This record gives sequence, structure tokens and C-alpha cells, in this order.
Amino acid sequence: MPEDPATAMPEGSPTPKESATPDDWLQATPEEIAEAKRAEAYWTPKRIADAVPANPEKGVESSPTLRDLMRSPSHVDNNGVATAGVFLISQDDDPQSDPGKRDQFCSASSVASPTKSLVLSAAHCLNDNDRFRNLAFAPGWKVDPNNKAQGIAPYGIFPIKKGKIWIDGRYLSQGTVKADDLDFAFLKTGPNSKGQFLENATGMGNQLTTLPASGNLNQKNVSLIGFPGGAKSPLVCPSTTTKEFEGRFLEIACDGFAPGVSGGPFLRNFDGKRGDVIGVIGGYKTGGKFDNVSYSSQFDADVVRLYNQAVNDYAPDQPTGIDGMGDANLWTHAEAAATGQFHTSSQKTKDGDLIVKWSDGEVTLYPGDQSQGFYTGCTAGQPCETQLAKPNKLWADHAEVITAGDYTGSDAFDLMVKWSDGEVTIYKDIDERTKLPTAADQHPANEIKIAAAGSTWKYAKGLATGKFGGNKWPDDVVVRWVDGEVTKYTNVDGTGFHAEQQLQVPNALWKNHATIIAGGDFDGTTNSDFDLLVRWSDGELTVYEDLGANSLKRERKLKPANQLWTHSRILVPGEFGGNLWEDDLFVRWSDGEVTVYGNTQADALGREYQLVPPPAKGSAFRRGQPSGRLVGEETAAEESCDSVCGPGLLRRISADK
Repeated sequence: MPEDPATAMPEGSPTPKESATPDDWLQATPEEIAEAKRAEAYWTPKRIADAVPANPEKGVESSPTLRDLMRSPSHVDNNGVATAGVFLISQDDDPQSDPGKRDQFCSASSVASPTKSLVLSAAHCLNDNDRFRNLAFAPGWKVDPNNKAQGIAPYGIFPIKKGKIWIDGRYLSQGTVKADDLDFAFLKTGPNSKGQFLENATGMGNQLTTLPASGNLNQKNVSLIGFPGGAKSPLVCPSTTTKEFEGRFLEIACDGFAPGVSGGPFLRNFDGKRGDVIGVIGGYKTGGKFDNVSYSSQFDADVVRLYNQAVNDYAPDQPTGIDGMGDANLWTHAEAAATGQFHTSSQKTKDGDLIVKWSDGEVTLYPGDQSQGFYTGCTAGQPCETQLAKPNKLWADHAEVITAGDYTGSDAFDLMVKWSDGEVTIYKDIDERTKLPTAADQHPANEIKIAAAGSTWKYAKGLATGKFGGNKWPDDVVVRWVDGEVTKYTNVDGTGFHAEQQLQVPNALWKNHATIIAGGDFDGTTNSDFDLLVRWSDGELTVYEDLGANSLKRERKLKPANQLWTHSRILVPGEFGGNLWEDDLFVRWSDGEVTVYGNTQADALGREYQLVPPPAKGSAFRRGQPSGRLVGEETAAEESCDSVCGPGLLRRISADK
């Protein structure tokens, strides 16, 4: 009889007999046991109790609808579930903005495998596959019978092995919205402090079970398990049904699945200890907005591929970048960028677009996609990438600084250019139909000169536009001058710069070390006062909050001095994601990588989205075509971050050591 694809066992899955029997070949090393003891020492019951949900949005709201009356009731199981537990997270570069940057957690479950060491959770609990420390899994987490105020891990703490996290590369690149049907991750644990491997301690894990695209997502006898914030024992929704949602998600209606449950398993035929895992809480806005309806990405060939990677210890996926954005060689030639709502479609959605000025003088408009990325090319039904100026010497040789705002009061974004001779020009109401001049004798109708050639503006080194004056328009400009003086001009318009305010007298600090300045809204306040972001020569990132009200007196350190951020070449805060603040940080790195840090706060970088990956391993740069753009050249030289770097390259180098 042919095997039913809906219940087919993925390649490498063990039989129940194999999983129940300890294996002689699985022997914990002294180093692994020492690592487990360190994990136990770190993840004390109190620390686990104080951890906060990694995804505070899941189930944050209750929905008093008719469907609410039809949901299945849930209950707390104080006996615990051997194959379900808390996934414990402490990160070197925390992508979430939680109170006090405390330790975090998600829910997770063990999965049957020949390694007896695999854990399944949601990809959105992580922000890449290697930027973590003190990751661990506590299976069977339940209330301590001797101390009801805290929980216990009856099987011990199982540390996650460094670099053993498998997330789909498309999810790493495209993020939680565009790749929400790939919201799952496998992790490999080491043994506990007794030298026991995960399934040898807890018994066989849950059986990974796929529901193929042609199959039925309406499943019966499904239980849902998770650990809402503050829970000492698992919340269990007993046998109920799932329904298909949008053809690629499981939907289940269960009570009380509030923040903390992300990554919890959908278990079919659950017997109180284990079952067939057909999903995890994640996908469709990271698991569901309401606490009584949860979602899972569909388990199909994509989850099997990751499972087989984990079983066979293959190298995890790396971010692939966004199709059409080009490669790192290309992006080393992006010299300047500005953001605003330029495209007519973005003017309706209020999403941020990107204008890029290239080394050959070309100027390109990339419409924002509302998901921390940009549309490229020209696909039916989507706004098109547009060339605003073809390659030319005017922009290549003389356009030194660009910024954007609504200077002319038309409720549309304009582009401001500071030229090498000191002229400052505004190009009014930029959109996809705009054609910028490509020669000095061209003066389109939307060109407005607000400073003449030979003016003092030839000494302006940096421009940052924002709402620094307290009104609702992004028409105020902060300037860093060549001698270190910093000034602010309020309500800049077609007649010029007004209301000059000196924020810093000429000084050596700002002269020699304030490398990049940019305006954004990182402090999360509802007023219209923007913050000033400064990247210093030593890699420190500083945010001066509410510049209009506080001048440069309210300083927050976003990143301390570090080598990596000395390699940031373009920083553009914009409104590239789902909220209404200019708190998403676009970065072009010296090696050509391009990343966006979505929902960045004044004291914490947001989740990283890699739009363009680093150059391929073993690739060097050389000048090639007449345009001056770069092509790859193979080299045997060892990789380093001495001359060029970016976050992806740095992680790759660190992993190779």
C-alpha cells in the first residue's frame, strides 16, 4: 500500500523502538557536561521566572466575537508535558525591545530523531541562526510542588549547541511578514548535566508530520500547548480541530494563548506525553494577534528539508537577500541614500521608499514594500523600481550629500542635494515619473535653488532632515559643518534656510569623529519631535532624543564603540515596516551587505533583515566594467574584517574560527 503523504515520516525519522532505547554511540563528552552545568547555573528557576516573552505581540488582545464563544477551553497541566517546554533565550544583540533587556523565552517541543537531540520552535523567536548565547531548552517545565511561586525542569536543562540552529534562508532574508509561511526552526541540544541526551531523558519526542500543499489542513483531534508569560506549567488546549487559513496556515481556536506561547506545538493524537507535531505557533503575523486564535505555518517539504539538515548536521541556511536587489559587489557603489514617501503608491500607504545615488551618477527609486524591504524590477501588480537619473558625471562627481523631506509644503516628499560648489537644490514632489537633471545646463520645472554656488554651504559635511521643530512636517535640517559646528534650521522651504540655531560651536569631536548624521524617531513617543542619530568614527551609535525640545542634551547610547559599525557607510532611518514611526534603520556596509534593523529603539537595535548578503566566501573585489561597478574574483586569501566588513561577513568569520 502506498504511504499517505499527509502522514509520511520525514527522511531520517526514527521508529518508536529506536527512540525508546538508549544508544551506545551517544556518549556525552566532559566538555558537553561542563557546558550543561554552565547552562544550569545560568538558567536558575528565578531567572526563568523573570524572563519575558520573545514575541510580546502574540495573543496580546482578546477578541469578544462570535468565534470567541466557539473556542475550546484550555487548562493548566501541573504535571507537565515531557515533550514540551520553555525555550530560553539570551542574545548578544537582542532584536526585541523588552523591559530592561531581560532574558527571554518562547515555547518549544522535542522532535523524534536519530540524534535524540532536536527541538522545534518558531523562527520568529530568533533573528538569525548564530547571534546568541545561553540558549537552552527546559523540557517538562512545570510548577515546583515545594514552591508554587516557581517552576522546575524535571529532566534538566539542555543547552543549545552553538551554530546548530536551522532556519529557512528565505525567512532570514525576508522576515516575519513576507516569509510568514516558513516560521519554524530546529535546534540541536547538547546533553544535560547528567550526560543524558534529550530523548533518552524524556522519552521519545513528538513525531514530525507533514501536511502537504494538496492535503487537508482541517485536522481533527489536535491539542495545542504553550507557556504564556508567567506560567509555571504548560497551558494545554485539549483535543479540538484546526481549519485551513489562506491555504497555507493552520488555524486553531483555543483560550488563553497569550505572549510566551510562540513556538508551542500543534499535536495531533496527543496522549498526554507526545503526539504527531503538525505545526508550531508562528506565522500569519507571528502566531496570531488574539489570545484565543493561533496559527501555524503549513508543514510541508520546507520543514522536512530543515529537519533533514538538522538530522544530518548540514550547514544551516544563510540569508539569501531580496531577489532583484543585486549583490554585494553592486552595493559597494551605493554612495548616498534618502528616504521618504515618493512613489504614488507609498503616498497612499505612508510607507517609506529609498532613493539611492550610485558612484556612476545613476539615481534609483526603490518603492517600499511595507515589510522592511523594497520592490525591485517591475512586476505586475507591484510598484516599479524607477531610474530617476541615468549614469552621468554631474551626479557622480558633484552631488555630495542628499536628504529628503517635505520642504515645499505640498504634502509630498522633495529631494535636497548639496553640490560640491556649495549650491543647494530642492527637487520638488519626487515620484516615479520624476526625471532629474543629468547635466549642469538642465533645469527641470521642479528645481528650486535655495543656496547659490560659492556659498558657505560648500563646507556642509552632513545633512539630516526631520521634524526637529515640533511641527508635523519633516522640513527641519540639522547640519554638521567641516569645522565641527552643528546647526539646526527650522521650517526650511523654497525660499531657503531659516531660524538658524547653533547646537554645537566649532569643536574637534564633531569635526573629526561625527562620521554620519541622520534623523529618525527612535524613542517611541507620540509627539512629532525627531531624534538625531550619530555614527562616530569608533563605531559608537548615539541617539539624541527629541532634538527640538532637548537640543543635544538628552543622549542615549544605541551601540558602544565597536569595530563592526565603523564599516557602516550609509545610515538612513525610515518608515519601512508596519508602524508609523521612522524607526527602521537602513544600512549599507563597506563589504556591500545591506541590512534593515526594523523597529529600532533609542537604546536597542531592532530585528535584522538582510536585504543583500555579504560577498560569497573567497570572493575579492576588482574593478571591472566601464561603469566602475565591481565583479567577483576568486582568491584564496583568508577572510577578515580589516578592510571591509558587515554583520553577515563578521558572523561567517567568527563561525569559521
